[in-house]
Amino acid sequence: MAKVLRVAKKTNKLVLPTKKTITASSILEYISLFFGPPGVGKTTFVNALADRVFFISTDRGTRYLSTLKAECTDWKSLMLIIRALKTQAKTAKYDLVCLDHIDDICAMCEDHVCTDLGIADLTDAGYGKGWKAYKKAIWSVIQEILSLDLGVVMIAHETIKTIRTKVIETERTMPDLSKSGWKVIIPKCDIVGYCGYKVIKKGGVKSEVRILETIPREDLYVKDRTTRKITGSYELLDGSQFVKTFKK
Repeated sequence: MAKVLRVAKKTNKLVLPTKKTITASSILEYISLFFGPPGVGKTTFVNALADRVFFISTDRGTRYLSTLKAECTDWKSLMLIIRALKTQAKTAKYDLVCLDHIDDICAMCEDHVCTDLGIADLTDAGYGKGWKAYKKAIWSVIQEILSLDLGVVMIAHETIKTIRTKVIETERTMPDLSKSGWKVIIPKCDIVGYCGYKVIKKGGVKSEVRILETIPREDLYVKDRTTRKITGSYELLDGSQFVKTFKK
């Protein structure tokens, strides 16, 4: 009797989970963005979040730190860095990748798209074609970084924008991102923290300290959708202190 070969049929069966997922236990498991004025210590803060932080640096802000970095001067150099990361990140044993500054990278993206389309401004493409190409390019970069399965942190400059409603007009401090960049980046972030200065008074003497704020106010855009109870203001802005607080 001839043997009958039985071939298992391939199926696209989806196995649904039966156990709840475990809450993230490290700051590196969340996507964060920290913004603030120049010189406040944003890069130093992020460098203390993990042992091996790799910076994609756009303004040489890491030159005073002992860290791991690659200088990013334009869109072409960014693409080279990302390609290298995809093949070498695990070998190099990086804990975290930091885009420093993400608003500079957004500006590089805009220049790249304009050059590619042969236009001077994104609005010159007509019918939103320029902005659509820009948003697609930024989205691609963020997705490439997230696919590395490493901690991801972004650093941005600050801007103050006037918010108008029917009844009130207020100024709000927020990350300096274009509208399209904001729509791609901010929804991805679990934590948006403001690194700034605060005047405190101790023993009758006033002094200025650096702080990290994660509680939103009418005049400040920040957010924290973690469940680790890390919201608040931290005097003496310090990455290692933030990590310890996060672990409590």
